[in-house]
Amino acid sequence: MIDSITIEEKIGQLIIGRVMDWDLLVHHAEQGTISGLTWSQRDKPPRDVAEQFNEIQRRARRPLLIGWANLSYRGGSDFRVLSQLMRIGAARSKELAYAVGKAEAIEGRAVGCHLVAVPNLDVNTEPANPIINTRSIGDDPDLVIELGAELARGGIDGGGSTTAMHFPGHGATVDDSHIRIPTVQRTREQLEQVDMRTFAEVARQGNLSTVCTNHCLYPALDDDAKRFATISRKIVTGELRERIGYEGVIFSDSLTMRAIRDPYGIDEGAIMTVAAGHDLILQDYNSNPQITFDALVRAVREGRISEVQIDTSARRVWALKQRLGLLDDRLVDPEQVETVLQCNEHRSLARRLARESVTVVEDRGLPLTGERIGVIANATVDQTAEDMGVQHQSVSDYFVDRVRSHFGNIPCAIVGDDAAPARELAEQCDVIVIGLFTSVRSYAEDAIGLPPVYSELVRDLIGRSRVALINFGNPYLTGDLPPASASLLTYCDAHDSIDAAIDVLGGELKAAGKLPITLSQSYPFGYSLS
Repeated sequence: MIDSITIEEKIGQLIIGRVMDWDLLVHHAEQGTISGLTWSQRDKPPRDVAEQFNEIQRRARRPLLIGWANLSYRGGSDFRVLSQLMRIGAARSKELAYAVGKAEAIEGRAVGCHLVAVPNLDVNTEPANPIINTRSIGDDPDLVIELGAELARGGIDGGGSTTAMHFPGHGATVDDSHIRIPTVQRTREQLEQVDMRTFAEVARQGNLSTVCTNHCLYPALDDDAKRFATISRKIVTGELRERIGYEGVIFSDSLTMRAIRDPYGIDEGAIMTVAAGHDLILQDYNSNPQITFDALVRAVREGRISEVQIDTSARRVWALKQRLGLLDDRLVDPEQVETVLQCNEHRSLARRLARESVTVVEDRGLPLTGERIGVIANATVDQTAEDMGVQHQSVSDYFVDRVRSHFGNIPCAIVGDDAAPARELAEQCDVIVIGLFTSVRSYAEDAIGLPPVYSELVRDLIGRSRVALINFGNPYLTGDLPPASASLLTYCDAHDSIDAAIDVLGGELKAAGKLPITLSQSYPFGYSLS
């Protein structure tokens, strides 16, 4: 069928729409001017999500790729794979990584999603990295390769399309590429031995459906001071396609991220991105896909992009849709959605991931028994991210409630702008359980750090009290703080991870996780007191 469609429709096969206007997306699907979409429907029951995706698939001229699994819908086992992958590195289990990747894909396919945003193959070697951090498996390329390959293999076996992020490696940056263009100051040898090696090895194993690039500068790979990876043919085609030999679909990161939108605009950015060698471009939120479509049509007519390149990319995308079975049946069965998403096997798997990844680096006084215990946490609030309307839900209340249900009606304090109540609470207690809540969020570089008032409180209490510290987010904070009496890391704020940490505190669970990163000289890679 790909041979019979027009060059304009082939251009449409290169565009993933993400504008938060359903009627507009339906229009482009009917016209054949988009290849797929990502759409947040997290305010709807999963069955309704499946029915809405079925609706647009029925009306689409060509089968659509839909993403992202577990970010476009609410429900399922809450693996939180996309943003909190470091638990996989801490659990150190190939079998578990495979099972999680497969389950994530199966649940996504049940509601009509095909694109699974794993594995993240970035090696997080920069502790101050605000946008990779816990999204990475760890800071060791061998660990990332070993477990990333299993996540990818599981995702493919579960019927999904894996998306390896973010070539040629985003783990050594100190900037969020949603906001500005980071520069990776590594030699070619370092990039080949660390950052690009993860993509090369997993690709050679045949476990990648698509690879997603990034908006970072790499002076060692392209000497043009303004040509970041997304628009660099030397990197996209020269490194990924030719040197590494990757033959699958190459996917761009969002074209409305400020790093590319501000200097070039969405239309010129799209032309440069395709010219660099991408097969699919993520049009993204707050932008009409018509802008990208018209720009690419114009570029082909003007000779800036050849019809041969468009045809080659459209064939790769079409082959991906064929492997996913979309050419035979593009619809899902809404009647089966709840059965899949409420599957006991997957829920047990999510709980296992949480329990096997808890890492203890200090254990004086564990388990906590027969003492005057208090609990403190920094306030978290429901927030909607700038991109895609992704919701970040408050979890500090859940943590405090779970500690109190486990240890009795103990005093508690959730700290916002005023730490005085928490200090008064500490004076009454023999031991204080402190929760640290941070997260990786686009357009919010300070989200991986603690509010100053809370950081000062935590340091003060560790210095003069018995503290059981539980870090539910950015693990590097633990290495920056003085050692607490007991110190745990979960790398994640999912309810299952909160429950697992409390079970370790109470002695019901023996922690098994190992550090997937180096926190400090005292807490090196692989360290644990399991």
